[in-house]
Parts: sequence; C-alpha cells; structure tokens
Amino acid sequence: MGNDPVLWSGAIRKFIPAVMCLCLALPASAATLEGTTLPDRYTVDGQPLVLNGIGLRTLTILHVKVYVAGLYLTQQAHDSTQILKSPGPKVIIMKFLRDASKADVEKQYRAGEAANCGHGECAKEDEADFEKMVAAAPGVSAGDTFTYEFTRKGLRLLMNGKLVGDYPNMDLAYHFLAAFISEHAPSQELRAQLLGVPPQ
Repeated sequence: MGNDPVLWSGAIRKFIPAVMCLCLALPASAATLEGTTLPDRYTVDGQPLVLNGIGLRTLTILHVKVYVAGLYLTQQAHDSTQILKSPGPKVIIMKFLRDASKADVEKQYRAGEAANCGHGECAKEDEADFEKMVAAAPGVSAGDTFTYEFTRKGLRLLMNGKLVGDYPNMDLAYHFLAAFISEHAPSQELRAQLLGVPPQ
C-alpha cells in the first residue's frame, strides 16, 4: 500500500465501520466505583438480570467506606415499592472494601432489622430464619463478596460465590431487600444510588 494517501483513505473508510460494529456488539461488561468493579449482568436460576444501580456504603460521621453494592433486576426500575412488589428475582451484590468482624456484620443486620421491623412490620415467623441468617453470616476481609439472591422461594446468601444459607421465606426476603431500598433503609444515600435516583 506504501504511502499512497488515496489507498490509505480507502482502507480507513473500510476499517472504521468494522470497528464501530465491533464496539456496538460488545456492550460494557462492568461498572466501577471506588476502584471496585461489579458486573453489568448477573444470572439467577437461569434468568438474566441487569445492573440497576451501584453505590457506596459508609459508616459513622467519618464516612468510613465499608462496601460497594449493586442492585440487579430483570429490567431497570427506580421506584422501591414497585421493585419490592415485582415477582421477578432480584440480587444485591456487596463487595467489601475493608475487614469486618462477625460482630460487625451482625450489628449491620440488626440495624436493618430495627429500621424495617422495629414497629411490628415483620411477621413473628421471620424471626427464627433471621436469627439463622445472622448466625451463619461470617466475618469478612477486604475483597470478599456477599451475594443476596431474592427469588420466588425466598432468600439465598452466598459468600465469594459459595452458598452460606438458604432461607425459603418470602416475607424475610421482602424485608431484607427493603433494608437496602425502602424509605426506611439505614443509608438513604446508598438507597438512592441503588435505585438510580437523586438522594432525598
């Protein structure tokens, strides 16, 4: 081809559309926040879900960064009531940014329970399954991942891709997800990020 500008121009015109088609055929495969990457898609029980929102959980007035979380739905939605009532599966993935002891993890579980069940909102029958989940939840190290799968059967907890607990309790699953995205969520900033809406 040499240095003939006409030939180079023709080659470029053929090359650019091919590159554009390749780019369009390969959608983004991840979302990144605070240097932590979560996948754009997640499959549960054979059903593909899409990332609805990604957010950062901080604690105390010092805004200690604890984990990055992502909410996955069958299709993107921004209303928490609609999401909680929808029949399709949902998933929360949490990627920890720092170590947390089992006691620290339990404390956050109980804070969510107090916010969402503290005035009799949760059925008494949920208590035994909730206590099993608290007992099974381990301490974590930076880089560990918790995955909560909310299905028609209830709630599953996985740590680093391995099943930790399976709780066939739909009411528990509803309230546990509500602890992240309802108006009573302990972190309204994280709630807004997961829902993809401006913080209130």
